[in-house]
Amino acid sequence: MKFKVLGAALLSCALLLGCGDKAATTAKAPAPMVKIQGKTMGTFYTVTIPGTYEGGEEALRKISEEAFKEVSDAISTFDPNSEIARFNAFDSTEPFPISNYLADIIEEGNRQSLMIGGVMDFSVGPLVNLWGFGPEGRPEKVPSEEEISAVRAYVGHDKYELRRENGKAYLKKADPRVKLDLSTVGEGLGADLLAQKLDDKKVPAYMIAIAGAIRTKGDNPQGKPWKVGIEDPKGEGIYAAVCPLGDGMSTAGSYRNFFIDKETGKRYSHAIDPRTGKPIDHYTVSVTVIAPLTLITDALDTGLLVLGAKEAIEWGNKTDHAVYAIEMDKDGKAAASYSRAFEPYLKCQINNKR
Repeated sequence: MKFKVLGAALLSCALLLGCGDKAATTAKAPAPMVKIQGKTMGTFYTVTIPGTYEGGEEALRKISEEAFKEVSDAISTFDPNSEIARFNAFDSTEPFPISNYLADIIEEGNRQSLMIGGVMDFSVGPLVNLWGFGPEGRPEKVPSEEEISAVRAYVGHDKYELRRENGKAYLKKADPRVKLDLSTVGEGLGADLLAQKLDDKKVPAYMIAIAGAIRTKGDNPQGKPWKVGIEDPKGEGIYAAVCPLGDGMSTAGSYRNFFIDKETGKRYSHAIDPRTGKPIDHYTVSVTVIAPLTLITDALDTGLLVLGAKEAIEWGNKTDHAVYAIEMDKDGKAAASYSRAFEPYLKCQINNKR
C-alpha cells in the first residue's frame, strides 16, 4: 500500500538474511520452522516462525490474513466499504463516526508526524494524485502552480479534525473535498497487529515482513538474531545488513517510483513535500527507521525522506531515534549516514556469534 523502495525486493532479502549465516546453510539438516507467504495490501508478505506453530501453516495463514483484513477494513482506499473510503466519499463537513481503532491510528500517526514538523500528512493524497502517483495514473504534463495551489487548499493537518466524545470517535472535514490516505502506515499496522496476535499466543520468536515493514522477535531458526537488508539504491543487492533486535523496521525511498518529464527531462519523485505541494528535489533516496512499533517507523520514514538525510539524521540524534539514510549524487554514487541510536542494529553484521 505504501510507496516504498523495498517492496518484494526487501522481502526476499529479509528472508535471505534472516535465515542465518553461511555456516548455517551448510548444515546437514535445515532448522525446523513454519513459513508462509502471500499477498496483502497490494504487496507481498511472509511470516516465519522457528520451530513449530500449533496448527501449522494453515493456522498461521489464517491468523495472519485475519490481522491484515482487520487493517484493510479500516484503511483501504481500494475497498469502498472500508472506514476511510466511506469517510472520503462523505461529501459533508458534519462529523463522521469512525471506530476507535481507526481513531487511534490517525492520532498516533499525527503525533509522530508533528514530531518531524508535519511533513508526513495523511491528507496529501490529492497532491499525490495530481502528480500522477495515485490510482488515477501519470499526468501528461507537470501540474501548473495554479493547479497545485488549488489542491493545496484542501490538503493539510488543519483540514480535518479528530474528535472523541463519550467513548466514540469522529472525523470532521474542514472542506468536503478532503480525502485521507493511510496507506503510508498500512504495512506497519499489519505487521504490528499480527505481532500482537502472535504475542498473545506466547509465540517466542518470529519475523513478519510486509513489503518494507519488518517486525521481529527472538532469534531466527539458527538461534541467531534476525538479519534483514536495506536495498542498494542502484539495484545491486543489499546495501547494508541490519538486525532489528526485536524492534520494528521500515524503509521509505524515492528511486523506484518516479516519472521523467518528456519535455524537460527532469525526474520527479513520488515523495511529495506537503509544504510545497511538489516532489522532493534533494539527493536523499532512502530512509530507514527502527522503533518498537512499525506503525511508528512507517509514520516517520516517509516524512524523514521528505526532510532529507541531513535533517533526518540531525533529528534522530536530537531525539534518540534510530535513523539510517542513503544519498545518491548526480553521478550515481551512494553514501550512507546514520544516527547514534542506529549503531547497535548495524553491529550484527560484524559480530553475529553467540
